[in-house]
Amino acid sequence: MSLYSFSRFLSSSIHHQTLKFPIFHFSTATPSSTEKFYNHLQKSGPNVERILSTVKEKVDLRCVNEVLRKCYHSHPQMGLRFFIWAGCQSDYRHSAYMYSEACRLFEIKRNPQMVFNVFESYVEEKCAVNVKMFKVALNLFKEVRLANEALWVLRKMPEFNLRPDTSAYNTVIRLFCEAGDMDMAQKLIGEMGLIDLYPDMITYASMIKGFCDVGRLEDACGLFKVMKGHGCPPNVVAYSALLDGVCRFGSMERALEFLGQMEKEGGDCSLNVVTYTSVMQSFCEKGMAMEALGILDR
Repeated sequence: MSLYSFSRFLSSSIHHQTLKFPIFHFSTATPSSTEKFYNHLQKSGPNVERILSTVKEKVDLRCVNEVLRKCYHSHPQMGLRFFIWAGCQSDYRHSAYMYSEACRLFEIKRNPQMVFNVFESYVEEKCAVNVKMFKVALNLFKEVRLANEALWVLRKMPEFNLRPDTSAYNTVIRLFCEAGDMDMAQKLIGEMGLIDLYPDMITYASMIKGFCDVGRLEDACGLFKVMKGHGCPPNVVAYSALLDGVCRFGSMERALEFLGQMEKEGGDCSLNVVTYTSVMQSFCEKGMAMEALGILDR
């Protein structure tokens, strides 16, 4: 049989033969965790948080992100409550990215009242509220740098029989320091003492940097001595903040004294490249290039 004839025979056989393919049976796909949380939010009434706790699904970054994107346009208040609730789950913690996304989607900077409304809803619905929920709200205002609004959240805690801790105060104090309102920052430190809370390294470092940024160098130096007296030895962050202030608003001789003190203490005060570079740059800006070069030989 020729090759041509064989090809025709094969084509004819395939054409007339009924081909049978295996049949696969697919089960109906189960709803994703995103859909389950979103469906509960849509159907929920008062006390959303209690209803969300009945959803036996894992909370993760993808789930939170998708729920927020579903909610922000049509159900922004519910979406924000979900975000706060999710941030309190034991096996999940919001990333810096998620705080940024939540602030962007819900326009927290332009509309901080949305956060206030959530807490007013907690009061009206007699929801069980914990310190973590307040800290999520504080971090939202920290993200958009709204000091007065963060203070409102801090002041709201006693209404729920909750006491702020040092980290909650630190968030608000840092915001006022960054805003240049050092009087309010000092007032908040005073409040901490009234409820048996004590400033820690983060508190002092924020305050020292804040004083330096507004040119209150003597206040910064005074606080530097106070923290030593309170058993909170300065670390490289506190030293660097003060050294930067001295370089900007004080004498370079004083800056060299602090530099020598840091080198002598070592340990947590060990100088790094950033510190040396900052001091050298300050010398150069003041026209003291030879003194800047001298730091390289230290």
